[in-house]
Amino acid sequence: MNSRAINLLKFFCFFLAFPVFSEPGIVVFQSDFGIADGAVSEVKGVMYSVDRSLIISDLTNEIPPYNIWDAAYRLYQTASYWPKKTVFVSVVDPGVGTDRRSVVALSKQGHYFVTPDNGTLTFIDAMYGIEEVRVINETANRLKGSQQSYTFYGRDVYGYTAAKLASGKISFAEVGPVLKEPIVKLAYQKASIKENSIQGTIVSLDPNYGNVWTDINQSLLKSLKENQSYKVTIFHKSDAKYSKTLKFYNTFGQTVKGDELLYLNSLMNLSLATNQGSFAKNHDIGSGADWTIRVEALE
Repeated sequence: MNSRAINLLKFFCFFLAFPVFSEPGIVVFQSDFGIADGAVSEVKGVMYSVDRSLIISDLTNEIPPYNIWDAAYRLYQTASYWPKKTVFVSVVDPGVGTDRRSVVALSKQGHYFVTPDNGTLTFIDAMYGIEEVRVINETANRLKGSQQSYTFYGRDVYGYTAAKLASGKISFAEVGPVLKEPIVKLAYQKASIKENSIQGTIVSLDPNYGNVWTDINQSLLKSLKENQSYKVTIFHKSDAKYSKTLKFYNTFGQTVKGDELLYLNSLMNLSLATNQGSFAKNHDIGSGADWTIRVEALE
C-alpha cells in the first residue's frame, strides 16, 4: 500500500472515530402551570425521554391561569430572538379535553409553535405571519400509554410532539394534516393613526415593574420627540380610566423618581411608566383587548 492510500485510510478512520454531530434541537416552553408542583418537570421529562440532547428552555411558567391573551403576547415578545427551527410549546389550555384543535404552526420567520388552537397564535400571525398550520395526529404523536389521559395534553401531546419535531424524529409533514380552516384569533384594536391621534391597545403589563406596554410601534411614531408633551388617555372598554399630559423620554434616567413618562420599550413599542414605581398599580390599569389607549401630540 503506497503512502497516499495509507493517508486516505487514516483520514477515513479519523472521521469514523469522531463522527460529525448535528446541532441539538431547541424547545422553548411556556405555560400557566406555575412552579409549585411537578407539572413542568413532567413535561420536560417527556421531552428528554424523546431525546436527551435537546436544549429545553423556559419562556415562562407564570402566565396567569387560563390567560390566552398573555400567552399569545409572550410568544410574540420572545420568538424573534431565537434561532430558526426553534420549537415553541405554549400550554395555556382552558379547553383541555374538548374538541378544540391541537396544532403546530410554522411562522414565516422559521419557528414552530405547538399549542391548542385557541387564540395563542394571534400575535405571531399578526406580527410575523404564519406559513402553514398542521393539526397534530394524536394517534401517531402522543406519549405511549397516555390514551386515557384527557387533562394533560401539555405533557402527553404538546411536549411529546415538540420534542419529536425538534429532535428530527418526525418532520413537519409528519405532525399531521394541513389545517385548511382559519386559526382562532383574539379580536383587538390594532394600532393606527386616526385624525390627530394614535390609537392602540394595552397589550401587556411588565410584571416586575408595573410598566404599561402598548401595540403602538415605532413606525407610527415618526414625529415622536424627546421632552415633547402628549395627551394620553387610557380606556377600559368605553370608560376613560386615565387622562394626563405626559412627556416622552428615551430613558428613565432623564426623569426623577416618581415621574410618569412615555418611552419605547425593548420591542420599540410605546409604553408608559412611573420611574421606580408601578404605573399599572398606581392607576389600576389592566391589559387585553378591553384596554385601549389614545395618544395626541400637543403643540
